[in-house]
Amino acid sequence: MQHIIIGGGWSGLAAAVRLAEAGQKPIVLEAAKQLGGRARTVKWQGIDIDNGQHLMIGAYQNMLDLLDRIAIDESSVFQRKALDLQILDPHFAPLRLALHPAIPWPLAILPSIYSSLGWQGLMSFLRLARQFSATSKTQNITVAQWCQQTGQSPRLISQLWIPLCLAIMNTPIEQASASVFATTLKDSLASNRKAADLLIPKKPLGELIPEPAMQFISSHGGEIRLQTRVEKIVIDSGKVVGIVTSTDEYIAADNVIVAVSPNILYKLLGKQLNLPKVTDYPISTVYLQYSSTFRLKAPIIGLSNSLPQWVFDRSDQSPGLIAVVISGPGEHESFTKQQLVTQVVLELTKLLLELPDKYLAVHVIREKRATFCCGVVENSQRPSCKTAIERLWIAGDYAENPYPATLESAVMNGYRAAENILVGNLP
Repeated sequence: MQHIIIGGGWSGLAAAVRLAEAGQKPIVLEAAKQLGGRARTVKWQGIDIDNGQHLMIGAYQNMLDLLDRIAIDESSVFQRKALDLQILDPHFAPLRLALHPAIPWPLAILPSIYSSLGWQGLMSFLRLARQFSATSKTQNITVAQWCQQTGQSPRLISQLWIPLCLAIMNTPIEQASASVFATTLKDSLASNRKAADLLIPKKPLGELIPEPAMQFISSHGGEIRLQTRVEKIVIDSGKVVGIVTSTDEYIAADNVIVAVSPNILYKLLGKQLNLPKVTDYPISTVYLQYSSTFRLKAPIIGLSNSLPQWVFDRSDQSPGLIAVVISGPGEHESFTKQQLVTQVVLELTKLLLELPDKYLAVHVIREKRATFCCGVVENSQRPSCKTAIERLWIAGDYAENPYPATLESAVMNGYRAAENILVGNLP
């Protein structure tokens, strides 16, 4: 049977790997000149950098499973570290999230909360944490409303919940779905100790999954076509029969998996599936190259009540390189590149005292459609993997699942689409 996968991001590749290892021969059609989608590698000053930063953790079991399927040893691509994050703030003392090695899970995180916020702050944190699994408490409300209902202090909201919500969901707390946020926190902070581990990439994203996945798919008889844009999905009598590319090539198909961004999904299938238009939110990354001897004090540092929100040490890609992340919408979207860099550096120097006076080079990447808005209404409108059109499946991180737009949800949905096809092919 002919299985076509539209989109060569992590979700489409996960689907193709699963089909290929089961003896199928999937065809992956990718519009760009490289694989990876919104988690890809780009060139700058002769080095490979990522188009954006991804905070990956031990709870990403589907992503780790994909590595295993394509014979990539986790230790060769990730440095696994126990959770230990500091969030710096211009108005408050640093807040630390860390695990006490001698205290059982999940209580191990409480000493660092108490040390940072005191008794009242710890009680405030626990009031919200107790509802991680209480779906009736978080259904149909925003994260801001959840914080209000559980009596979160202004400091805890601004220094912890706002930066975590933006990092996880790329959506402001006034809009973000509390149920999705709670599920993500439960599965990362309240499931087991290793789930909260930080996975620090040793390699650019393109080398981590896309390149070895491409080799695996090709070696198992699958096919990957780059710079091949799909213009139309052909449907006949309620059943998918093929696709048409931008060069008017028709390719017949028994199954089609659509693993693309929400806006492309809407263009391809909005009318046929009565899909809502999706609000996309941006992520900006400012790369700052300092002298080769400079290192941050930690691989990842959080910032609150500031324009930059997270800082990543990228010395593995270029010694002295850091990546500064700004998630979600805001007035910074109207800044020129120079205005953005100036403001980022100004605020960084106030919080990171070890930062050198001058950077050697700077590069700005703005992903205007980095993720979908994971609001209360928007989350309820996410399409299911199985569509009303026979043998047409939706993957990508936007398809319905318990999580926001993450690499884990992308891989999960890619697997789900492939498994549906494989089950349908059983005699």
